[in-house]
Amino acid sequence: MKIKFTILILIFGFITNQIKAQQDPQFTQFMNNKLFYNPGFAGSTAGKICVNGTFRTQWVGYGNGNAFVNDATGINASPVGRGSAPSTQNFGIHGNIGRFGIGLNIWQDQLGFTTTLAPTISLAYIHPFDNGSKLAGGIGIGAIQNSIDGKQLIANDPSDPKVPKGTVTGNSLNVDFGLYYTLPQLSIFNDFYFGVSSLHLNSPLVKLVDDATKAQFDLQSQRHYYAMAGATYQQVISNLDLNPNIIYKTDGTKHNFDFNCLAVYDQKIIGGLTYRTPQEFCVLAGYNFPLGTNSLNLMYSYDLITSDIISYSQGSHEITLRYCFGFKFDPKPPKPFFPIKTPRML
Repeated sequence: MKIKFTILILIFGFITNQIKAQQDPQFTQFMNNKLFYNPGFAGSTAGKICVNGTFRTQWVGYGNGNAFVNDATGINASPVGRGSAPSTQNFGIHGNIGRFGIGLNIWQDQLGFTTTLAPTISLAYIHPFDNGSKLAGGIGIGAIQNSIDGKQLIANDPSDPKVPKGTVTGNSLNVDFGLYYTLPQLSIFNDFYFGVSSLHLNSPLVKLVDDATKAQFDLQSQRHYYAMAGATYQQVISNLDLNPNIIYKTDGTKHNFDFNCLAVYDQKIIGGLTYRTPQEFCVLAGYNFPLGTNSLNLMYSYDLITSDIISYSQGSHEITLRYCFGFKFDPKPPKPFFPIKTPRML
């Protein structure tokens, strides 16, 4: 059976009235979105506040706004609704106060006629060691909001109560946890990092009720696990640094790796490649704008499609803008309640 748009599981879900929510969105530039994956990352850029925004549009042109499911022969396609290819926006901001890190991450993902919104506040404790390394443990607490636009669905039976007639929305509490470790130098590498995390620890269940039919649909998020690592190999040749990164992603059933390597020339011009299992390649390009003690980074990536989906899509685009700036608070000493007299000795 061939599926021209990835919503067959959603249709089956309406039949059973309970489905597993879509997997978390993926980012080619995961190294620029660590707060999304790991709440322990909050406050890791000591002495600076970092703000980043990412926009990703995946499988451009896929479905052309229409969703079809083919029959068992793979010939006759039946329309089941209208929708768009995945589109994701992510915003994050974080910093530290002493040994405590705090961050806010908000992402929104639209897939076909379903939309997910997830704001999360992350709190981390950062423990330093004598060798300069740091280990942070963080917890993220937030919410997941799922929406289904029933007006875009086409039901074989218009009176079927299991197909929503309008937009249905529901919310649920979400809990994340992560550990994040940094080391200034590891063998020939500098700025080594390693993180492990689990998102949706409580497997949040979102209940959606259609006001028109009073039908209820349950969407449950699967627990996801991530592990990432990376470092910098400085001066491979004159003015050229290499920055390898890797991330492992699983929901307990599917397993994926992203192997990435960025080349940075003169600490400004960035180029890179990523291989994503099982069969996908990505190219990256960016620039670091010199702003003194602050930093501004702009990066773009394009995902090359090598699977059968290439017949329907022109690839995936992603762009990230990140700005880090110093923040120092020097409170003025309080004025004395009583005046102080300083006698002069002659």
